[in-house]
Amino acid sequence: MSHTFATAGADDPPRDDFRLPFADLPRLELEKLLGEVSARAQDVLVTQGRLRHLLHAHAVVASELSLQAVLQHIVTAAQDLVEARYAALGVIGDHGVLDEFVHVGMDGNAVERIGELPHGHGILGLLVTDPVPVRLADLTTHPAAAGFPPHHPDMDSFLGVPIRIRGRVFGNLYLTGSANGQFSSEDEQLAVALAATAGVAIDNARLYQESEQRHRWLTASAEVTRLLFAQQDGHPLDMVPKAAQQAADADFAILALLTTSAQLKIQATSGVLTDQMLAGMDTSAAEQVACTGVPTVVAPPAPADAPARIGSVIVVPLPAGDRTTGTLSVGRLSGRRSFTDSDMHHLADFGGHAAVAMELDRAHSDQQIQRISDDHDRIGLALNNHVIQRLFAVSLGLQGLLAANKTPTFQSRVNGYIDVLDTTISHIRTDVYDVDVTPGHHTRSLQNQVLTAVDDHTTSAGFPATVTFKGQLGRAIPGTLADDVVAAVRDALTTIAGHTDTTRAELRVDIAGDLITVECVDGHTQSSTWSARIPSDGLLVPRGER
Repeated sequence: MSHTFATAGADDPPRDDFRLPFADLPRLELEKLLGEVSARAQDVLVTQGRLRHLLHAHAVVASELSLQAVLQHIVTAAQDLVEARYAALGVIGDHGVLDEFVHVGMDGNAVERIGELPHGHGILGLLVTDPVPVRLADLTTHPAAAGFPPHHPDMDSFLGVPIRIRGRVFGNLYLTGSANGQFSSEDEQLAVALAATAGVAIDNARLYQESEQRHRWLTASAEVTRLLFAQQDGHPLDMVPKAAQQAADADFAILALLTTSAQLKIQATSGVLTDQMLAGMDTSAAEQVACTGVPTVVAPPAPADAPARIGSVIVVPLPAGDRTTGTLSVGRLSGRRSFTDSDMHHLADFGGHAAVAMELDRAHSDQQIQRISDDHDRIGLALNNHVIQRLFAVSLGLQGLLAANKTPTFQSRVNGYIDVLDTTISHIRTDVYDVDVTPGHHTRSLQNQVLTAVDDHTTSAGFPATVTFKGQLGRAIPGTLADDVVAAVRDALTTIAGHTDTTRAELRVDIAGDLITVECVDGHTQSSTWSARIPSDGLLVPRGER
């Protein structure tokens, strides 16, 4: 057998399609391997970047002690970490609904158009009832979707993660609008890791907040006690609701005391409480607390359209031994965080301290009033036994002189002296019973104002006037009503002065029950009468009876 081999000679032309047949497959496999390595390296870089973002988020969240700042940092960090368009954190209240809602992503105009923040219905309520992570490609297709309120932006992808503190669910982290179309399992793992750190940071912030809160309440109790015992001018009870409002971070506070008829009467208020809000307030909780002595937290009512609607309210009793003297209430407007049981316990302790301070102050004031009253009675008795009787004797002696001398000029002068003595006696008696025995009270009483008006007017009119006070002279008269009484006295004296033959006038002021009456009579028995009712507002009565 012979074999023939064809060889290329030096003169043969080169071949352009010449290839090594064994090189194609290894090269393709190498290129594929290099591509996978590059992709893996890119994934590693992305993962490292996201881990760095997670570590940075942990550091930012753990750097704050203010609870509100911590919540805001958590929401912002979660939004950046998983590249979400919208992020929110809903705090679950004691009643199983979202009590607070911190969010990022929406501009202020959109939030204002939407109005009230979510309460935890629909998809948001899934994590409230079943606190496990939820990841949806389109939340609108889920059976639990409740739809969006008017003016709410469209949302599709959704990721929800619960935040736990010591085994108890504090709230939920909500993320929507993934930049990648939908959230991945890696996004969920990152959000769960952030939620774990958030729980620790929130717990630390709450412990710090409770410590600061205890300090505020102790400071408020000490300040109220000090001011009550300082016996300063003004209304000492006003400081009690004011201190409670500040310590509780409330919008308003009400101090109400029980009257002798077992009705709650408002003594002092503080904050943004308007007459309209007060008129629409349900007082059944305050009445129940006054009756049972057990503090309570009143949950906010159903949503309403009122611009200044009252939200959460705490009512605590003011104990005095085995009885209750009144109630102290603090409240927040709708939209703010509801009060917790811890807030209620702090206010109850403050109410107990304030009640003891008020009772001690009242006892101290009663002792002072009794001492001044004893001095007042002693001085009055001494004036009656010595000064007034001597003035009466002089007046009687002058009247005896009238029979001895019938000269008109003499009798006119003696009658004038007698009138002056009668007026002096009346003024002495009135001034004795017009002593204001209330410590620290420097305002002029109604009797004093009437006497001053009479003295001013009779001096210019040229005829004497006697003033008699009857009834409940120690009763407090509102300033505006006292001004009306003085104006009525001046008008009556002006009318009598218009009579050319007027020689004297007699003025009677009677305070009986809820009626104050002013009667003015001249020497010819012509009289004028003015009367007005003394207001007794401030009673806390049930709704519908106002």
